Amino acid sequence: MFQKFLLNWFLSKLRLPRDVHRYAFAKFSDRILLKTVDTTLTYKELENRSYRLVAAWQAAGLGKGDIIFAQVQAEKELFEIRTAALELGIILTTFHQAHPAEFIVDAAGKAPPKLFIVDPAYGVGSAEVMRAAVAELPIWETGASGNYEQELAAHQPILTKVQISPDDPMALGFTSGTTGAPKGLISSHGSAITSLKMMVKNIEKVPDRSAININLTAIPLVGAGSGLVMPTILSGGTLILLDEYSPAQLVATVKKFGATRLFLTPSHLIDLLDLPESMDKDLATVDHIIYGTAPMPAAKLEEAITRFGPIFQQGYGQAEILPPVSMLSSAGHMREGKIVSRSILSSCGKVVEGVKVRIVDANDNILPFGEVGSVQVNTPTRFKTYLNPEQNKGVILEDGFFVTGDHGYLDQENYLHILDRQPDLIASDGGMIYPRLVEEEAHDHPAVKECCLVAIADKPVLCVSVRQAFVERDKAQMKAEIKALLDSRIHAWQMPLDIVFVEQMPRSLLGKVLRREVREALKETLNAEQAI
Repeated sequence: MFQKFLLNWFLSKLRLPRDVHRYAFAKFSDRILLKTVDTTLTYKELENRSYRLVAAWQAAGLGKGDIIFAQVQAEKELFEIRTAALELGIILTTFHQAHPAEFIVDAAGKAPPKLFIVDPAYGVGSAEVMRAAVAELPIWETGASGNYEQELAAHQPILTKVQISPDDPMALGFTSGTTGAPKGLISSHGSAITSLKMMVKNIEKVPDRSAININLTAIPLVGAGSGLVMPTILSGGTLILLDEYSPAQLVATVKKFGATRLFLTPSHLIDLLDLPESMDKDLATVDHIIYGTAPMPAAKLEEAITRFGPIFQQGYGQAEILPPVSMLSSAGHMREGKIVSRSILSSCGKVVEGVKVRIVDANDNILPFGEVGSVQVNTPTRFKTYLNPEQNKGVILEDGFFVTGDHGYLDQENYLHILDRQPDLIASDGGMIYPRLVEEEAHDHPAVKECCLVAIADKPVLCVSVRQAFVERDKAQMKAEIKALLDSRIHAWQMPLDIVFVEQMPRSLLGKVLRREVREALKETLNAEQAI
């Protein structure tokens, strides 16, 4: 009880994300913050370089509220750029190497930056395209021949005294545009620090600040992977970044650095299940796995708990409503020494204290427990606004609730169940088909690695990737077995019109299955077959 009191007192002193960094710089200066295959960065080194960058920005006339774009590698300059931005009140927008230069130019048209920092070897061609599109924009290039290092070397580190309010804008992110035009969303310093506090208060395994916590994220820092940064820094831990994701590379990196905590998508976790059990010994140091960003198939989660132990935890959130909205702790995966029911495993856990969730119908009437509808959330971690305020209409409601775009339901124990996004629902004569309800059943077939139900010509088609042990199996036989399994569990109107096997499910740079690409690929495949 006293330890919890001290934790809450400590957290109450943190008003801004930069408070976390300043605390860590003072307490953990000699510890290693970042490790990659060829990079090591201590807390002291990050402090020095970040504060030099603050001085360089101020000398260039940059200050609180200015926008800076960055397209650099996470294991190199990104950490110091993030830290300097938090210190000075800069609004930072980061881009992955997969973002084309045209995407960055479009973003600059919506929110003009005062500076663009780019690694020419990472954002190939971005500097040239930006110079042509925005001639007056200063560009700092990293690397041996760039001017970025020259700017840092020309200044001494300074601790800024700039006043920042929790309500001030902290970051500007852009959605991928997979369901429409990309949206710019502005988050605040307050929402970020509140998210951290709520995560720490609700997390079951609180990091021991006297030990070295070695955290590895397989999710890029330009996405949900950034959610592991502040908890790592707060605990004086070490963050491990993958040079490039593959299941074998993930396991090899865990073994090399002795990672204790992993942050994975469901697809990453399923990849681990598909590896030979002989490789499990290389994961022996891992005692905590956080999974999220997409629904986790209950059958695969059962298998993971059986194989790796009750070390899993997940939560629900979005870019607009930072986690935790709900959480399923490691203990929550078990009950009386046994794995809990599928109904709990398929949920996102219980709604956490301080957050309100409601499920509504098409007319915004609140639905009772167990009924599926649109998920709306009111949380102190909600983002400030979309860059274009017109896009707030119908999404940020007058009473503070945010319309998530997800469909799901709350059960009587306050577990939140997320089914599907609105655009992914499939209308049929028998009713609305929620793809996840079909996919959950298909995952019980031992050959299914990942699956995705999409509408092709308004008819449901199930796309399936096969586990390594079943690659040589007869596809016609497996199709018949999966159909028989589904036929015994779901309604006839929910049944897929066809089952199509693929070598690998398309994934985003963040490690999530891309339904839109599945849909487009199946259309091409089926059209080609009909043309023969």
